[in-house]
Parts: sequence; structure tokens; C-alpha cells
Amino acid sequence: MNYSYVISSKVRTKIIKALENKPLTPTQIAEKTDMNLSQVSHSLRDLTDENLIECMNPKKKKGRLYTLLEDGEWVLKKIEE
Repeated sequence: MNYSYVISSKVRTKIIKALENKPLTPTQIAEKTDMNLSQVSHSLRDLTDENLIECMNPKKKKGRLYTLLEDGEWVLKKIEE
């Protein structure tokens, strides 16, 4: 799976953990993880490309919500073991 891809980056790991309980916007993720928004946005694109997360409302310009997909939940569970 994509476990090694996620854990090879602290940014990606923090984002996966941040999305554990509910969908969040990039701004909320940046605040929750204490990272800058450009870092978060770049990693969200990467994680979406890897089918670990998805944007729930991709047509919106602002307030996009991201949530974990099944593979993302599996990776999160492995991280927390």
C-alpha cells in the first residue's frame, strides 16, 4: 500500500492524522498541524493523487473539504499501531 509513501514525509503523516475524525479544509489542516498553507496544499494534491484522501467538493474555489478514503484510513491505522 502507500504506507511507506506517507511515513516518508512528516507533512503527509501529519495531514493523514489531522483528517482522522472529520473532513477539514486546507486552512483547518494548516492550523491543526502548525504548518504553512502552501505545504499543506501541495501535500493534499499528492495524497489525492495516491488515492488516500479526496476532496468532497472539488468544484468550490474556497472551503474545499478533504476526507480520508479507505486506503487512507488503513494507512492511519498502521501509523497508530
